[in-house]
Amino acid sequence: MSYAHGANFGHGFVKYSIIDPVGQSLTPLVFPALLAPASAHVMGTLQATPTVMVGETAYWVGETALLSPHPLSSLGQQRLRDPHFIPALVRHALHHLQAHRVGAGVCVTGLPATWTRDATHAHMLGARIRAATNLFSDILVIPEPLGVLYALLLDENGQVCGDDALVHGSVGVIDLGHHTLDLSIITALRPHADQLTTITLGTAHVLDLIRTRLSTVFERDLSLHDTDQAVRTGSLVIAGHPCPLPDEWDQPLYNYGVTLATRLHETWGTGQQLDAILLGGGGAALAPLTDAIQQRFPHAQVVPDPQLAVARGYARLARRLVRQQEDGR
Repeated sequence: MSYAHGANFGHGFVKYSIIDPVGQSLTPLVFPALLAPASAHVMGTLQATPTVMVGETAYWVGETALLSPHPLSSLGQQRLRDPHFIPALVRHALHHLQAHRVGAGVCVTGLPATWTRDATHAHMLGARIRAATNLFSDILVIPEPLGVLYALLLDENGQVCGDDALVHGSVGVIDLGHHTLDLSIITALRPHADQLTTITLGTAHVLDLIRTRLSTVFERDLSLHDTDQAVRTGSLVIAGHPCPLPDEWDQPLYNYGVTLATRLHETWGTGQQLDAILLGGGGAALAPLTDAIQQRFPHAQVVPDPQLAVARGYARLARRLVRQQEDGR
């Protein structure tokens, strides 16, 4: 019996979702898409810092990479050419899932929408994943916005369960990511290749603006990761205690949402030709941002647990593929 793996290697966070052979979802995994060469072990340390090996190099990955003064991110297509970055993320994820005794199976993953037009990019991503593990019999690479749709359209067994608008209508999908804004239009379950759009207009820029203000107010140097966590919780831990964010800290988010809405209007017009508009990705969890978009497009809806939506949709599609393989035996 095969497991269904949904691996979303976002530019800000890695999101990993798994459905077991009986159709039950395991607790999803989320961690920063960061790594750093591991420092030498300090004698007398009470708790060792976990590492992953890629080639001859030991890395700290995710939260532990923040122990380094210079954690490494990789934005853009360079991450597909880097022989260590994605393999380290994969091994870190699978290490943390060992407690669930996760077995072999099918993996669905994805790339920003327009990257998938070049089959070379999908091949490189698949090769990086296979360099990290031999766990997968098949790896399918799809445009990231489709994961948002499949999170609503498919159930845990990969069966179509969405309403008529999603199944038979024209659906616009907006994936609000850390580095990119990805758009797709799907009509009667068929994606339009000429309606896949990737814009380098992710949330990283607006988080940097907020980071500058918070660093000034709290007199503390903050990373983008620190800022992202503060934005999502509405507070920042100072001297061991959570402190509320200053008044109007979220104005840059709303302004950014207005900018996105304008770009969407340039691409889709009023959006009235679309039966549904879905908002997913980590940015869709930020209400000031989505409020601005919904003012321009009132029928746009935020999908449940939007940060995990893409990975959840991948896993549900993987589960569908697993069942098709099993039915064909």
